[in-house]
Amino acid sequence: MTSEISEGTAAARALAARLPGWTVWYGEHTRRFWALSRTRRPAGASHAEAGTAEELERAVRLIEDGAAPASPSAPAREAPAPAREAPAPEAPRHGPAEAERDQRRAPARTAG
Repeated sequence: MTSEISEGTAAARALAARLPGWTVWYGEHTRRFWALSRTRRPAGASHAEAGTAEELERAVRLIEDGAAPASPSAPAREAPAPAREAPAPEAPRHGPAEAERDQRRAPARTAG
């Protein structure tokens, strides 16, 4: 574990040297690489995180180019499926168990 942390820290330092406008670090507990922009971005992301130094560098480059990256560790998302009509509700079933259940759900009636 200690060697993994020191390797991650070394990789983060090397990446920080290639990304002068960013603060880069390796999270010892998360075991993920992180970058925070030192400049105010007009819109979009100002930080990134990834599982490897290479993924983080790609994410930062996308941010610098004006594209908001998806999380590098997340799978690519497909376009949403077209909306479907909701199925028609089933007709109520009135067997003995359902009748008892419906009776329990009915509001209590008070004599009055």
